[in-house]
Amino acid sequence: MTSNVQDLNTRSGDNALRAPDFSLRQLSYFLAAAQYQSVQQAAAALHVSAPAVSAAIAHLEATLGVALFRRRHARGVILTEEGSAFAVQCRGILQNAREMVSVGALDRHALSGQVRVGCLTTFAPLVIPALLREVKGKLPRARLTWAEGHHEYLIESLRTGTLDLAVLYDFEIPSGIQSVTLRDAPLQAVLPASHALAANASLSPADLTTEPFILLDLPRTREYMLTAFSSHGVLPRITETVHSFSMLLGLVAAGHGFSLLNFCPPYMVPGLGRVVSRPFQAMVRQPSIVVAYSYRYHYPRVAAAIVECLSAIVDELPMQAD
Repeated sequence: MTSNVQDLNTRSGDNALRAPDFSLRQLSYFLAAAQYQSVQQAAAALHVSAPAVSAAIAHLEATLGVALFRRRHARGVILTEEGSAFAVQCRGILQNAREMVSVGALDRHALSGQVRVGCLTTFAPLVIPALLREVKGKLPRARLTWAEGHHEYLIESLRTGTLDLAVLYDFEIPSGIQSVTLRDAPLQAVLPASHALAANASLSPADLTTEPFILLDLPRTREYMLTAFSSHGVLPRITETVHSFSMLLGLVAAGHGFSLLNFCPPYMVPGLGRVVSRPFQAMVRQPSIVVAYSYRYHYPRVAAAIVECLSAIVDELPMQAD
């Protein structure tokens, strides 16, 4: 019996040490085809023959037992659902492989590789420029690309592997997406500085039901703002509906009403006025700003270093206008 157990353990150990039946080169060919949605264009970009790319894809599909692409007659190829999931894993594998050959990979200045960062539109102007500066100074060999967008866009981009990291609020983070909390972002009432209620230390829905309300009509934001009132049995008097953060702040600064935000940096419109914000006492969940990433993402050291930079930047954000 002991001999059989030892044989089984030996075989299990052998399996753990055995490399999969595909190469890093084949993975890179697959990712190029996914990026260009064309075997021919991928081959041209890699300076190899189209049959070499096709053979690599065929080998991966045979090994994995799934179709990675849908072939479209005269229109190239497009990833299947299984192909999209595999592409996310492949990017992590190749990123880790690059780091393994990077001299002094534990030195922050030597960390290399591409990290694609997305940021919520509302605070992207204060986060992304600062992050670019930090990465340039502290991680000179890293390649940072960025995008800004709304919550749904960022979550979907993490799911598909278009983005590696995303800075957003932790509203309804779906399964399969992990996050690192950076700081709390409690709800605030945003008022013109000249408003009589600006003298209050904090405000409640009852204080503002008769005041003109400027609604930020973005996915999830609209429902969240309205719930902040309805949870107290009241409704706001909506007089303006806007679709941008800057327009909301401009209207409030000019005295056209008040609004609600979780992030309200100092803002002034020359000749019209400025905004102030006060804690808003409502029975709604108070969110946090987080860095999110897919559970499939391999989270290389260069990504961890960028998250450290993001943590310091977000910690210094001016969250409230006084």
